[in-house]
Order: sequence, then C-alpha cells, then structure tokens
Amino acid sequence: MQINSDAVASVDGDAAESMCLAYRIGCGPWQLAVDAQWATGILDSYVLQAIPRAPQWLVGCTNVDGLLVPVIDLLLLLDPAAASARGVGQRPRLLLGSHSPGDNEEAIGLLFTGLPQQVATTRSALPANFEAPPLLRGMARGLAEAPDGRITIELDTHRLIDHFVSLLDTPDHVSA
Repeated sequence: MQINSDAVASVDGDAAESMCLAYRIGCGPWQLAVDAQWATGILDSYVLQAIPRAPQWLVGCTNVDGLLVPVIDLLLLLDPAAASARGVGQRPRLLLGSHSPGDNEEAIGLLFTGLPQQVATTRSALPANFEAPPLLRGMARGLAEAPDGRITIELDTHRLIDHFVSLLDTPDHVSA
C-alpha cells in the first residue's frame, strides 16, 4: 500500500503546535507512532532475503520497486526479551519510511503487527517513571495521546536511523 502524501493533511491554526499526524503501529507490548511525513508505504506482502552475519534484529532486506530496503524487527532491537509478546500466528506487516523523498539509501522497513492507524496526536513529555526499555526511552520524543485515548510512544525516526546505522558501523554488533 503506497501512502498518498496528499492524504496526509496538516493541522491548521493554534492546534498545529500541539497536534501531529502520525501512523500508530503495534510493536509487542507497545503502541508506537511515527511521523506521517516519514512513512512512505505499508506492505502486507514482501519477501525477506537474509543478510549474512547480520544482527538478529536486522531480519533481512526486501526489494521495493528495485530498491533493496533493510528490514528491522523493532521489537528485537528495542527489547529482545519482549519478542515473546509478538502475536502468535500473525505475519508482521512492513512500514516503509525515509526522511528523503524518492528512492534513497536512507529507506528502512519496520516490522509491526496489527493494522496501522493514522492518528492525530498531542505530544507530552515522557514521564520519568514510564516503564520502557532504555533504548526505547532514548528514541522516544514523548508520549502521544490519540483522540481514541490510547497512549502511544512517539518515535524520533532520526534517532532510530542514526542508532541503526551506528550499530552496523560497530563490529561488535555483526554476528560471526
């Protein structure tokens, strides 16, 4: 499913400062939100090709319109112990995203479960006592509350990509 950027409406007026349009996805026990401008597509069907000696969370790559896109199992990256929280028998969908338009080396795919939801969110600071793995806390912009009342962790996709690249640049994170 290609995401139509014309369908990604902006919020006008004073609400624009506090409202953000995002895609909410399931990631184990958490609901995560990514900026709608970052998301470029959602795939229900894809073929993963293994990447030799890749860390466990880098589950492979897939061909998207001639571009090889690395696919990250965000649940394994954020908290390997939480991997058991994944829905049994559910094939994960793939959220494609990039900060640059068009085909580029920055594109990544994130595995998620359930159906993505486009939501307008209101951001608030992440409370000090909010229980989340340290890596997730470090990638969170804050909590986002959607109109349906569900609390969602808003991801900073720049930090996510920077972390992903830094791990791949570190020999300790490549399997032998």
